[in-house]
Amino acid sequence: MTDHLPAAFRALWHELPLLAAAGVLVCTASGLVVLLSPGLSPVSVLLGALLIGPVWAAVVATADSVVRDDRGGVLLVLRNLRRHWLAGLEVALVPGVIAALAVLNQAIYNGPVFAIPLAVSGCATVLALLASCYAFSLRVTGQLRGKALWFTALSLVARAPLVPLGVLALAFVALLLGTSVTASLLLLAPGPVALFASAGTWTENHALHR
Repeated sequence: MTDHLPAAFRALWHELPLLAAAGVLVCTASGLVVLLSPGLSPVSVLLGALLIGPVWAAVVATADSVVRDDRGGVLLVLRNLRRHWLAGLEVALVPGVIAALAVLNQAIYNGPVFAIPLAVSGCATVLALLASCYAFSLRVTGQLRGKALWFTALSLVARAPLVPLGVLALAFVALLLGTSVTASLLLLAPGPVALFASAGTWTENHALHR
């Protein structure tokens, strides 16, 4: 099995300018979401997908290039933003819409009658978020689309759920520390998260198709 994790660890030192640029791009997009729609609501969730999704696609595409081809750099992430913003939007809207419906269901929850749609939308949101950890790389670098993209992503979730769980846990811990200890951690987090998501995706995808 091809293991891309060592390349991700090496990049934590060799690609420091890239990691800094990734942090600035993602945090800028996230800051715009907070500024335009504070709090958790269906609008803020959809806005997050619209603004953060394209940026995240560029960061992931660059991380893919680093872990697979040992080629990165700040200029590459900027080129990838122009090249892959639409693909990122396509991927981000799927979990974005599902999560927005879950938030809406939670807001209108008013008794046992709404428990089933709330539970379904909640489970669907978790599954979509896990699958999206694989889907960004599969879309921007693997060129998969539509049903093939999400079927492959869900297959990888079923095969190796610890990879997306680890990626989301790392992002959550960074967010928690960034809001409670120092905001500078928020700038440092997106790059490593993307590197490990990319390494996990291509390691498991190779194992799935060997």
